[in-house]
Amino acid sequence: MNWMKDLYSIYQKLDATGFEEVKKEILKAQVYGCNAGEVYYLVLQQLVMIKKDKVQIYEVIKGEVESIIHQSKSMIYLN
Repeated sequence: MNWMKDLYSIYQKLDATGFEEVKKEILKAQVYGCNAGEVYYLVLQQLVMIKKDKVQIYEVIKGEVESIIHQSKSMIYLN
């Protein structure tokens, strides 16, 4: 699960840069998932929203976000 490593890195960066509210939004999505696929999908949804609507925050976590988005392309159950 490389995406979990990326997510952990995102959380660290958000903490270090003072974007705790954004971290809480992502964590909330993570908690609401019932299984691994749903958790991934909900977190991915949050990250895509950040990419579109919160450019300043996206720039801080861009590498990890793009890695997670890229990984979704190889997951059959999301296609």
